[in-house]
Amino acid sequence: MNVETSYSGTTAVATVSGRVDSANAKDFDQELRSVIDKGVSGLVVDCSGLKYMSSAGLRVLLIAIRKTSAAGGGLALCRVPDHIREVLEVSGFVRLTKVFDTLEQAQASFSN
Repeated sequence: MNVETSYSGTTAVATVSGRVDSANAKDFDQELRSVIDKGVSGLVVDCSGLKYMSSAGLRVLLIAIRKTSAAGGGLALCRVPDHIREVLEVSGFVRLTKVFDTLEQAQASFSN
C-alpha cells in the first residue's frame, strides 16, 4: 500500500494504491489521521490505484468519515474500481459518503 497526499486549502487528496488489508490498515489509518490533523476538513480518497480493501480498510475509512464530518467537512471517494465499489455498496458505505467518478467532481463537492 502507498498513499500520496496533496493539499489545497482545507481540502486534501489522498491517492491510495495497492492493497489495504489487516497487515497495513494501521499504516493507512495513521496516514489519514495525519492528513486530518493538519486541519483538513474535506478529504478526497482517490482509489484509482487500489487493488483490494478488506474490512480493516473499511474501518479506517469509517473513522476518517467521522473525523472529517466532526470538523465540518467530510470524506469523498473517487475513481473507485468496480470490484471495490461493489463492496462499498453492499456494506452501506455509499450511504455514509459520496462516491464520484472523477477526482474533479470529488474536489468540487467541497467547494460549495
